[in-house]
Amino acid sequence: MDSENIKLEFIQLDEEKFIKKEINISDIFSKEELIEKINNLKINNNEYLEIILTGNRNFEINKYELLKYIINDRIIKIKNKTKIAIDLEKIKNENTLKGIFAKKMLEKLNNKNLTEEEKEIIEKAIEIAFEALE
Repeated sequence: MDSENIKLEFIQLDEEKFIKKEINISDIFSKEELIEKINNLKINNNEYLEIILTGNRNFEINKYELLKYIINDRIIKIKNKTKIAIDLEKIKNENTLKGIFAKKMLEKLNNKNLTEEEKEIIEKAIEIAFEALE
């Protein structure tokens, strides 16, 4: 640093790295299968991992419950960025309770003023309702 310039330079002090890894779960159909996939990840000894779940989920995901079953202590965080795998557009045309519910929920989801948190709550409600209606 001098009177006119500041020079910033990253100096790595440790060998440890924090890495983000995305896992698409569209082809995974149970919590147990997901846990097995996560536990089979190859992680180097100098890495810590944040897992980001993406894709369409076919089952309910509780990231805190998942962490209980992860055997590798180098996995330190899980983010759930998945979407429900229910085709509301197709179901809304059915003349059933599911159809009526799908139509109402689509109306709510299409509201432009929804926050991301409100959208997640509605999607969770849809998921729970469809599980109950099975």
